[in-house]
Amino acid sequence: MSSPTEEIRSHRSRQEKARRNRSADNREIRRPARPSSSVSQTEESIPDVLAAAVSEPAVMQAPPAKRRGGVFRWIILVLQLILFAITIAAIWQLKERTQQATFEVRYLVPGRDDIVESVFFGDSAALHEPVELENYTFLYWEDSEGKPEDRAEFPVYRDTLYTARYALSFESEKHIPYLSTDEAGVLDIEGPVTVREFVNILYTLLDTDLVGKGKFLDVDKEDACYKAAATLKDLGVLEGTRLHPDENLSRGDLLKLLSKFFPASDEPCVFMDMTENDAYYPYFCTAVAQGWIASGKLVRANAVTEVTRGDFARIMNHVLKRDATRHLKDTDVGTILDVPPTSDYYDDVVEAVISHEYRMENGVEVWTKSEALPLHDPGFFFAGCKLHYIDENGAPAANTTMLGLDFNKNGEVTSGDPELDKRLWAILEETIDPDTMEPEEMLRAVYDYVVKNFTYRYGKMIEYGEEGWAAREATRMLDNGAGNCYCFASLFYELARFVGYDAKIYSGRVYGEQYEFRDEEGDPVYSPQGYTPHGWVEIEFDGIPYIFDTEYEYRSGGYLQMFKRGEHARAQFGYLKAPPEE
Repeated sequence: MSSPTEEIRSHRSRQEKARRNRSADNREIRRPARPSSSVSQTEESIPDVLAAAVSEPAVMQAPPAKRRGGVFRWIILVLQLILFAITIAAIWQLKERTQQATFEVRYLVPGRDDIVESVFFGDSAALHEPVELENYTFLYWEDSEGKPEDRAEFPVYRDTLYTARYALSFESEKHIPYLSTDEAGVLDIEGPVTVREFVNILYTLLDTDLVGKGKFLDVDKEDACYKAAATLKDLGVLEGTRLHPDENLSRGDLLKLLSKFFPASDEPCVFMDMTENDAYYPYFCTAVAQGWIASGKLVRANAVTEVTRGDFARIMNHVLKRDATRHLKDTDVGTILDVPPTSDYYDDVVEAVISHEYRMENGVEVWTKSEALPLHDPGFFFAGCKLHYIDENGAPAANTTMLGLDFNKNGEVTSGDPELDKRLWAILEETIDPDTMEPEEMLRAVYDYVVKNFTYRYGKMIEYGEEGWAAREATRMLDNGAGNCYCFASLFYELARFVGYDAKIYSGRVYGEQYEFRDEEGDPVYSPQGYTPHGWVEIEFDGIPYIFDTEYEYRSGGYLQMFKRGEHARAQFGYLKAPPEE
């Protein structure tokens, strides 16, 4: 009888033997028995092969699809490796080429040849030294995006462009003229300044010999302002692709362009028609800070209003620091037909149109030498269709009455109503030509204009002997295109005076039966028996008064020839300047 220990050992031995047998069996199942070398595969029976296939779970080969997937993955991997190698080679070649390539760094200087430097790809370029220009202060180099370049050196990877920007300064020593009169001596003090004219003035006042390369789509090389516009664009004063040279300059644009010559102001300004959000506001603040214009709650900026030549001269003299205080006799100035000595702009205009030398005494400009304008002969003188009177000193009559005609501050004959004056001048431009017509021909032309271009309409009667109604009734005639005898007489009266005749207008009477007419409200008004109220014009020739009755001629269809009728017509029609005594 064996001991317990021996039984345990025997049990373990049997378990180990069984385990080895199972392992052997498993190997037999997984690994099919190879045929004996002495028996060929063809000699093996088909049933034996089938039985082995059924009884032994042999390891199966991968399906064809899986085999193809593996092949594709290998192909893709190989292609990626080839592409990677090609890329590395291309990058290396590109690097080799770019290391040998050069790029241009171009510096634009107004009026000078371009400065061009060649730099290898990736190398650093030193910013070019400033180019000194006479009368200008260099500010900075500006890149192609309009930003100042503040780096002393910069890497270069492409063609690069920089433009020199300068602080501009006006010529202040030589007081050269920048405005001029026309051949007749007219400045057109209330007329506009065109963009073309202003650009040329700026260029002249800079006293420069620069010739820029800046371009505008609407300014060709034949334009009178081409050189000035091209240079001012290079200098950064003008911007954009179009200049619009024929447009009139606004007050806001004038101050905007002038402000580019001076540092911006942080001081606020106040105008009754401008707020801080206005696009022109910062430029007006600069103008106020520089002393060019005044500001205040009751002051209008008039930013979008066309700047007149008088206002332009005043602002420019402040910009140029010209004293604009006259130190000459009127005869040493000459004749500026529409700017008499009484004009508010006279000193500024004289400073602007006359070339002069000067010296400073106690901070005051004293002229030492000047070139006077031509003097006109005394008498009446037409500038276009505007009548002036020149006194014995060659100065236009202004704010005065001369030979029965009234003249305004600009030396132009006036009705006393500026708006009516403009309408009368417009009529004269259509009807007369002072260069080819004699005075009486012009008088006949305006007479016929009134007769042929207006119709009769009942209206309010003017009191006998009343004065000061002509401008009012002439305006009524122009507004309505029709009027009564007083309107007909008033319009001809004003036009006759505008061509140089000391006409007189009357509210009186003429012969007539019981006569009815209607006032402005349409109510009938009756005249005394035998007379009827009437208005007409008289003009003296050689001391003899003659009657001009445009309303009678119109009402008669031209049958009554009432141009320059003498005493016979007075007796025939009973013209009375005052009512007869009762």
